Amino acid sequence: MSLPSSFDTADQNDLNQLVFHEKIIKHCKQQPLVPLGVLGTTGAIILAIKNMKNGDKRRANYWFRWRVGLQGATVVALVIGSLIYGGTSAAAKKTQDDLNREKAKKREALWIQELERRDEESKARRKKAQEARSKSQQMAEESSKLQDELKKLEQEIKLSAQGKSNKD
Repeated sequence: MSLPSSFDTADQNDLNQLVFHEKIIKHCKQQPLVPLGVLGTTGAIILAIKNMKNGDKRRANYWFRWRVGLQGATVVALVIGSLIYGGTSAAAKKTQDDLNREKAKKREALWIQELERRDEESKARRKKAQEARSKSQQMAEESSKLQDELKKLEQEIKLSAQGKSNKD
């Protein structure tokens, strides 16, 4: 699971994840008149170049004029398309903003869950460490008691050995 990042932005991620031809299709759907103008302009240039190669200057000039007209029409289509489709784009942007807010809330919730999980793990580790310390302390106390008992027994053995040697 990847952790959320404050550097994530939906527009950049969505556009960066698209392949080149998908980007072209997306932009063509946003501005459908522009690709038609580009194709018309390209066709006019190709015909003008073809006529120049053939030596027909009059016809080449004719197609160059068409190219200028089609380029102008493309620019007009771009402006009109941005005015027309810009209004729907604002609604789409609002929807995208709502989606971004929802996504941010989900990211925040995931981050909080991750922090809570880490906190629980930390508490469990502290509890285990405390139990281990108390068990170690308890074992140390038992060990010292056993050592004291051993010393007492050794002293008793020495005393009894001395008492037996005194009786003999």
